[in-house]
Amino acid sequence: MIKKLSILLVFVSSILLAQNFDESNNQFMLAQSYIQSGQLEKALPVMEKLYKDDPSNYEYFQTLNQLYIQLKKYDASIAIIEERINNSVKDINLIGLLGTTYYYKGNDNQTFQLWDKALKTFPQNEVNYRIIGNYALQLRAFDKAIDYFKSGEAISRNPQYFAFDLANLFTITMRFKEAAEQYCKIILQNPNQLSAVETKILNYTQKPNALDQTIKVVKTYDNKDQISFKFLLARLYIQAKEYDNAYDLYKGIDIFQNANGAELFSFAKFLYGEKIYITTEKVLKDIIDKYPDSPIIINAKLQYAETLDAIFKNANLTKPDWKPYSIPLKSNLTNVDKVINAFLEIEKDYPHTEAANEALLKIGELKLNYSNDFNGALNLFKKLINDASLSENASQAYEDLGKAYLIKGDLNSSAKYFKYIESTEKYPEEKRNFATYELARISFYQNDNNGAKKYLEILTSNPNNSSANDALELSLLMNTSINDSSNLSTFAEAEFLTDQGKYADALQKYMDVSQDSKKFILQNLSELRVAEMDLALNKVDSAIVQLNKIGNEKENNIYADKALYLLGKIYQFGKIDFQKAVESYENLLANFPNSLYLEDARTEILKLKDHVNNG
Repeated sequence: MIKKLSILLVFVSSILLAQNFDESNNQFMLAQSYIQSGQLEKALPVMEKLYKDDPSNYEYFQTLNQLYIQLKKYDASIAIIEERINNSVKDINLIGLLGTTYYYKGNDNQTFQLWDKALKTFPQNEVNYRIIGNYALQLRAFDKAIDYFKSGEAISRNPQYFAFDLANLFTITMRFKEAAEQYCKIILQNPNQLSAVETKILNYTQKPNALDQTIKVVKTYDNKDQISFKFLLARLYIQAKEYDNAYDLYKGIDIFQNANGAELFSFAKFLYGEKIYITTEKVLKDIIDKYPDSPIIINAKLQYAETLDAIFKNANLTKPDWKPYSIPLKSNLTNVDKVINAFLEIEKDYPHTEAANEALLKIGELKLNYSNDFNGALNLFKKLINDASLSENASQAYEDLGKAYLIKGDLNSSAKYFKYIESTEKYPEEKRNFATYELARISFYQNDNNGAKKYLEILTSNPNNSSANDALELSLLMNTSINDSSNLSTFAEAEFLTDQGKYADALQKYMDVSQDSKKFILQNLSELRVAEMDLALNKVDSAIVQLNKIGNEKENNIYADKALYLLGKIYQFGKIDFQKAVESYENLLANFPNSLYLEDARTEILKLKDHVNNG
């Protein structure tokens, strides 16, 4: 009987405990919902009761203390923290919390005295210093956090335990010399941290005096027997645009590593990616002269030719980037021959290699675009596709052939090469989509509107491809001009002439279409093209008049926003009238809040205003 009674009592107790738990849990969830909705005053009595009933529950304690802090009831917070300190084993986290409340109450000195005393009385280990240091960090008391981390570092057996924390704090407090010292110590202890350290340092070198101070510190460590400091110092010299100093270091690195030019080549590739072409040329020439038997020599020669190509093209821009169309500038044929000869040497010395294939392609493009050697370019492209049809450069050779015949006016030959790209599955999808769009344009030029629509439907059915927007624009133009076949045909002739660079002839045809009394998309686009042709022919003032006319039509011309954007570009780069440029961009922002050119216009306005403010 007694045994049964005991079992019954245990059973009843279990039920009561479960009920109490469910009730407490429900109350805690209620308090949390009040907190989440910002009703802190309603949450407070619920949490006070929960904590009173179960003071051992740390989650209740944390939530109640946070409520007291948020409601600025600092004395209440102090009371429950001190009560917990007195009733539990020593816990430095509670000391950290108590100091935080004093700080919020405005007793900074009491906070730091409390923490300093705790660190003396608690066991001397780095964990305690990190805990208190992190509390100081949370309060943005950076100098105090530095003191705690330094003290912890002094007693730590792991010299890197506080290293990144201290370096970061020195950066935050603009103490760049000390930050650099800390980062150098990290590399000294563990050279594998070079990449992480470099990233951290480069994140702050844009700040005033930071780069100079960091270079001075790293130079003192460069005497140490560690190649890592040479790599870091070279990267800092690049950041400071002291490329020759970086070059000198990389020469030493290459010799030290017995790299046979490989380290110099990595440096050259980095410079090329940053468009520092003059130094890139110097470095690559050094590799070619000093390491003719290096395994990387073929890559170095190809990179050298590509660098000469980039230097030449920078000096002979075929058209300003801001102009939709322009007459190609005459290039210096002596300079282009120097580039061609560099590629010819690769094709001669390394026949039947991918480097030779790329060289053939580059020579063909130079002959086509700069030497006016149309037949010579065609022969090289055809040689490439006949001798190396599987080369990754072959698809570009087919594309260049298609473009060349289009410029020449041979639409059938152009279509043949674009059809090959379109139908060849091994070529990248982006190239096949581009070829499809070119075939649509060729059909359009030939007044084969059904053929053009067939190609356009392929592109518009997949809006994610890179040619979809252009395809949609041409498709819209054709569909809205279905009853205006005569003007559409004239417009197609004008577009074909534009592709061939015959801007004066194209201008007259665009004007014929634009002056029609009907004002549909075809006429709107022709009006814009008139301005673009004027600009290509350097009739800048005529272009400005035309673009202003289109811009003033606002919603009556779907190209009005594009006209204002181009007008801004003319004033910015053609007239160098920054005030007028800003006015044009701001006019675009005010009248076309959904324009595709909105973000670009905002960016240009900021650049221009910054330029004016900084003289």
